[in-house]
Amino acid sequence: MDNPNDVKDLALRGSELAAKLVGIAVPAVGVLGVFIEAVNERRTKRQIERLQELIASVCQRLDRCENQIFEPSDPHLIDEILAKAVNDEDEDKTEYYAALIQYCATANRRAFEIRLLGNALKGLTIHEIESLAHFAEHGVLRHDIPEELRDIFWDRVLYLGLHQRGKIGNPEYTTLLGQKFIEVCKLAKSQRGKE
Repeated sequence: MDNPNDVKDLALRGSELAAKLVGIAVPAVGVLGVFIEAVNERRTKRQIERLQELIASVCQRLDRCENQIFEPSDPHLIDEILAKAVNDEDEDKTEYYAALIQYCATANRRAFEIRLLGNALKGLTIHEIESLAHFAEHGVLRHDIPEELRDIFWDRVLYLGLHQRGKIGNPEYTTLLGQKFIEVCKLAKSQRGKE
């Protein structure tokens, strides 16, 4: 495939296939540009919708805590959480980000602690978050984390600083950051019960 025309044809066919996969019907000329534009438009629309959901949830949460709201120690902290939330590919974590904002706003928390919690939310999948919360409450992992992936799960949890190294399998060895992460998970779960 040394011929530049062959490479161009292959790229065009690949672009057409990608366009079809996301439901774009366009003529062959300029497919790649239209495809990129459509993907960006969908991503932007999804981010706007997620931001609207997040803001609605945060407003509901903070309405219930009206007299207990603190201004964050770092004015950019809420912006950072919002950015993480709208850019997270896992839409099911929106309530967890809303709970993190509630957690941040209802006590005088240190900015680096909130950033570490935000990184943990971003770094784990929804299944991992829920499994860790279940582990903290019941002492066992949920069954939706297959046995062959449990070591990877624990590596990710340890990497994020949520559990003590060498002490896997016992909720007593959840780190201080892990305990705060579980508090955020409980806040998220409490909102789901009121919907």
